[in-house]
Amino acid sequence: MLKFDVGDNRFNFRSAAVIMHQDHVLLHKAVQDNFWALPGGRVEFFEFSSDTLAREVEEELGMTARVIRPLWYVENFFQYQQTRFHEIATLYLTELADPDVIPFNVDFPGVEEDVDLIFRWFKLSELDSIELAPDFLKTRLRSLPEGVEFLTVNEIES
Repeated sequence: MLKFDVGDNRFNFRSAAVIMHQDHVLLHKAVQDNFWALPGGRVEFFEFSSDTLAREVEEELGMTARVIRPLWYVENFFQYQQTRFHEIATLYLTELADPDVIPFNVDFPGVEEDVDLIFRWFKLSELDSIELAPDFLKTRLRSLPEGVEFLTVNEIES
């Protein structure tokens, strides 16, 4: 995976899936976390970021996913636990082969290598009421861009 640490800082190259179904978006979180995020994972060496999503969805949910198109390229600075992240993220509109397998209004378990995950569909209209990272997704998921947008996000306190 494409990441490296320097002291308490980490560089991370991540790919994330925007999976929409019937005015809902699929989000996930680690059981111990208090925030939700888009499903995805770290890109491997010589792996296209779009291919990362098919692999990650298969690993975490046991489902087949198809990447439709890129939405956002994001430079994201944030802190998670005691580590400050400099993350490059590609976010793609993605669809599941059978999205109805994950029921609405119910938590659905998933597995990352050493972390238990929870997946859940959220109505787009309720995103303002949850902790979602990065925060720009609360508004941007309601109106997806026609082309790729480049965004910078700095959530690290100066």
